[in-house]
Amino acid sequence: MKHSLTLILACAPVLVACGAEPQVEQPAASTAPDISGVWMPTAIGPDGERTQVMDASIPYLPAVSEGLAAFRANYNPVVDDANRSCLPYGMPHKMMVRAQYPMEVIQTEEEITLVFELHNDTRHIHLDNRAFPQGLLPTWMGYSSGAWNGAELQVETRGMREHGYPEPQSKEMRVEERVRVVESAEAGPMLEWELTLTDPRTYSEAVVARNYFRRYPDLQMGEYFCSEDLWRQNLDGRSENIPWR
Repeated sequence: MKHSLTLILACAPVLVACGAEPQVEQPAASTAPDISGVWMPTAIGPDGERTQVMDASIPYLPAVSEGLAAFRANYNPVVDDANRSCLPYGMPHKMMVRAQYPMEVIQTEEEITLVFELHNDTRHIHLDNRAFPQGLLPTWMGYSSGAWNGAELQVETRGMREHGYPEPQSKEMRVEERVRVVESAEAGPMLEWELTLTDPRTYSEAVVARNYFRRYPDLQMGEYFCSEDLWRQNLDGRSENIPWR
């Protein structure tokens, strides 16, 4: 006796009704704001009041405080100011600069690229929360990995170069950033850039810094070349002050 096999498809009432097309769940709309454009750092906060980047009292370790005091007592801007030799500010200090040099934000789904007019520096922020590479070599800007959490950009940066006085930091520094668009009655939307610095070789506890940026829709980035002081040093016979000579 032959038995016939009959395949019966039963509709799952919870998932889809019989005879209806399956409904594909649509991804939630992104709530990430568009922060692309040219921004200028400003000392005026959203409430119209002046703000400080960091507290006056920074919790340096005792040995670091002593070294900083000795540096300031013998400070010579021609010799001790690395920026006069066209060296980058690097992270995290690049995000704290309030000199009137704009920053351009180029935003895609995969990355945020920051282009700074000052020193022609560039910084890349990966937006997939990727793991940090093994054997990460220190660089001026470090390695930044983050993602949008709703309307807030959350970033962690590691692998920054060691930095001496007057803004000391070690290779163990970690920087966590929170970036938000905040409203200002007078300046329109502003970027609030908050940084939490953790460095067990420099600070006794985490340090919080905060900077603000104002958007200028018609502002264009200019060219910046830092070479005048190098030529002056060379002509004065002080080429030993040029780090790469």
